[in-house]
Amino acid sequence: MQNADTLKQRPIGKISDERAGQITEFMNGLLANEYALFTKTLNYHWNITGPRFNSLHKFLEEAYKSLLDTMDATAERVRIIGDTPISTVEKFHATMMLGEKNGSKMSSSQMLGDLLESNLVIQSEIKDFLKKEELMEADPGTEDFLVATLREHEKFSWMLKSHLE
Repeated sequence: MQNADTLKQRPIGKISDERAGQITEFMNGLLANEYALFTKTLNYHWNITGPRFNSLHKFLEEAYKSLLDTMDATAERVRIIGDTPISTVEKFHATMMLGEKNGSKMSSSQMLGDLLESNLVIQSEIKDFLKKEELMEADPGTEDFLVATLREHEKFSWMLKSHLE
């Protein structure tokens, strides 16, 4: 029988340290990109102008609040796996793949288009990671989490496309 200290150090379930490390590395990258998307969405919420101001201002507010929930859940998933989520602006910036833009110099359509592109990047990253069967078999909880996160990004992308048509 294993002692409590050994169990505290091991990730949930029977994930090897190597696989847990690979999963955590991806999840922290996802967390950084979610942070970048959250920041962009908040930036655009603050800087949106034009005839659709009211509806887009409210839409972006709902979106950044949802992204904040996604970031929290992603960080919690990293903790469940048994590691530490990245949590500083410096580390987010060093890890994220999504670029930043100055929302005060963009039209509402440019803002929405940029958010759509960012969502598509995140979707692609999640889909590619889900193809790593050996990791997903070892951690079905993370697989389920990623599928749910993917669905949320697909829905947000659909809404953005609808605003752009």
